[in-house]
Amino acid sequence: MYEENESSYSNAYRQYSRDNVLESRELQVERKFFRLEVRENDRGRFLRITEENQGRRNTVIVPDSGFGDFARVVSEVLAGQSQNQG
Repeated sequence: MYEENESSYSNAYRQYSRDNVLESRELQVERKFFRLEVRENDRGRFLRITEENQGRRNTVIVPDSGFGDFARVVSEVLAGQSQNQG
């Protein structure tokens, strides 16, 4: 008899499905599709940034304690690029 073992993937998927989406935005840039979601689960709030490109998916997760710092650093990097191009 075949018995299915619990894999780390199935545990992660179950956890992901229990997340509550608080805010969501989508953006397409060239061939890349981005989804930004503020989510909440039993461990707290976080920002999930998912990039999909040609069937591949990459995800970055930022805990809510880092929202301000993350936004500041992204702004600084982009401002530096604007100055270098001008």
